Amino acid sequence: MSTQSGIVADQALLDSLNENLSADGAVVVVAKISPDSTSVHQLEVVRDLEQLVQLASQNKEPLYIFYKPQEAAKYFFVSFIPDGSPVRSRMLYASTKNTLARQVGSNSLSTEQPLVTNAQDLADLKDFDRDHSAAHNNKPLTQDEKMQIEINKQQAILRKNNSVRLVSQDSASPLSLTFKVNSEKPISDIFSDDGNNLIIFQIDPTDETIQIAVSETCPSVDALHIDLPGPSYTIFRHNGSNFFIYSCPSGSKVKDRMIYASNKNGFMNYLKNDQKIAFSRVVEVGDFVELDKSTLMASKEDDIEHGPVSNQPNTGSLKFNKPRGPMRKRRT
Repeated sequence: MSTQSGIVADQALLDSLNENLSADGAVVVVAKISPDSTSVHQLEVVRDLEQLVQLASQNKEPLYIFYKPQEAAKYFFVSFIPDGSPVRSRMLYASTKNTLARQVGSNSLSTEQPLVTNAQDLADLKDFDRDHSAAHNNKPLTQDEKMQIEINKQQAILRKNNSVRLVSQDSASPLSLTFKVNSEKPISDIFSDDGNNLIIFQIDPTDETIQIAVSETCPSVDALHIDLPGPSYTIFRHNGSNFFIYSCPSGSKVKDRMIYASNKNGFMNYLKNDQKIAFSRVVEVGDFVELDKSTLMASKEDDIEHGPVSNQPNTGSLKFNKPRGPMRKRRT
């Protein structure tokens, strides 16, 4: 089983896929992982394979391609991984593919999910269109197939009109992540109006909302302390920079661990897009004592694209002696 990256599709991409699923004619939705590696977003929507080939030829990075032939009710989910693309990108796209497929839903995707490494080979996707047209013209749809097409259309409408709450262990993977933060004012106003620089959030499992557990002023990095039962999300502002700390202490329930891990990227996207809070650094720790506070000394120019900071001690300068082999017998 491959490792999951934790990257999820943004709402705009999912809405576009739902809308274009019932569109007349062939349609191609092209998506890629965002530069900060937190979400999959739509790059472009094209109507013919020639445009797709031209677009893919201009990209040296991998792409996700959702191709719906004319009169088809499902997408062919294509992974475009060009030869020579960076190894890190290959790994990210491979580890995100299953999560993305689950978000879109099996009712919207064909079982055929080809891998293409050459942009010119994308023109061969027309064979899927030809095969589908032949099957459609030569074989009448059964009642079950007609019902499935109608179900797909109705589900697309429902997904578009209804928001989905946080990921839980009691429901299937959602198409989108929306957040209701229990606060009377925007989070950015808590920083500016109240003068606080430390906000700690926890998820209330009863209604799956994110609650503000702590909101206070922390005078310095050394004074920072998180002492709450269970996992938490923390925003700490220091010297004009914002830091996101995801803490999951030992002894936390397995369900809590999975809920917080599943929603971390979605919550960060909410803070970034809705609350306009940019982070200089993202830190992940187990128990709070593991936090290396020197990572919170970053300047404003530091970028989230560097990825989460590991709090393991730097062992780059440590040297290990080569173990000695067994003693040889001396000759007499």
